[in-house]
Amino acid sequence: MAASCQTVAETIADVLKRRPVLEPVLRFFEPVLIAQADVAAGLTRALRASAPRLPEFDPERARQGASLLAGVPLTGAASAMRRSAKKLLPLLAGLEAMKTHVPALEAFFLKPARKGAQDRRELLAEAVVSGDAGVFERLGGQGGLEPALLEFVTGLVLAPVLRAMTARIPAVEGEAPWDAGNVWRQGYCPVCGSLPSMGWFDKPALEEKNAFLVSGGGKKHLHCGLCGADWKFRRGACPACGKEGGVMELLRESGPAQGERLDWCTSCKAYCPTVDLRERESRPNLDALALGMMHLDMVAADKKLHPLKPSFWNRF
Repeated sequence: MAASCQTVAETIADVLKRRPVLEPVLRFFEPVLIAQADVAAGLTRALRASAPRLPEFDPERARQGASLLAGVPLTGAASAMRRSAKKLLPLLAGLEAMKTHVPALEAFFLKPARKGAQDRRELLAEAVVSGDAGVFERLGGQGGLEPALLEFVTGLVLAPVLRAMTARIPAVEGEAPWDAGNVWRQGYCPVCGSLPSMGWFDKPALEEKNAFLVSGGGKKHLHCGLCGADWKFRRGACPACGKEGGVMELLRESGPAQGERLDWCTSCKAYCPTVDLRERESRPNLDALALGMMHLDMVAADKKLHPLKPSFWNRF
C-alpha cells in the first residue's frame, strides 16, 4: 500500500514534535510553502490551455542528458510569475531582513514590462533554469538588489509556475516519461535541470534485474525543490559528480530518525538530505522536510561537507 502524503502543515508539525528548537524558522516559512503549493494548484488549473507549456518529452534527447527546459525560452511565464509574486511577496515582508527590499522586488515582479522590451520576469526565469548568474548581477544592479537575493526570490516565485507546468506532463504506463525505460540517468532534474533538494527511498518491491533496486531495498528517487519533479536514480552513485562504487556514505542521528539522513559523497564531499519511506508510515512533504532537517545541515557543515542544492537555510 502506498504511503499517504502529508501536507506542509502536517510535516512541519511532525518535525516540531521532535525538534521544537526549529520552531521560529519553520513557523515563518510554513505559510510561504503553503502559499507556493496553493499557487501551483491554481496555476495547474488556469494554465491548462495556455502558455507557458513544456516541450514534449524526447527520450533520445533525455539519453543525451538534456532536460526538458534546456535552451527553451520561457515566453509567457510573466503573467503566472506575477500571480505567484502577488501572493508570496507579502509573506516575505514579514522577515525583518527582507522588509526594505520588498518595494524593489515588487517593481521586478508586479509591474508590467516596458513597451518593446523583453519582460524581466521571463529573463529571470530563464536565468534560474540556465544558471546564468550574470543576469542576476546585471538586473540586480539596475534595481538596487543584491544578485543572491534576487536569485533566491526569483526561485521562490518561479517554483509554483514550474510545478504547474510539470504537473501536466502525462505519465507513461504509470511512470513519469523520464523513468520509463530508465532513459534519464543524470543527478540533475529531467525537467528544469536543477540539482535535487531531497532524495527518498520508496517501499520495498520485488523486482529482478533492476539497476535501481539493491539487495531487496527500496528504489532511490531524487526530488527537485524547484519544479517538483521526482526521478529514479542509481543508489550507489553521487548525483553531483556521478561517481559510483563505494563513494556514498550516510550521516544520521544516533537515535530514532524516522528514515531521515544525509547521503554524502566521499569523493566530492557533496551531500543531499534523504528520507527512507520504509521507516515511516506517511510520506512527508519533501520541501518542508528539507527545511526540517537543517540540524543535519549544521553537522554536515562542521564536517566540511557542502550541500548539493544550496538553500537559504544550509549556507553556514
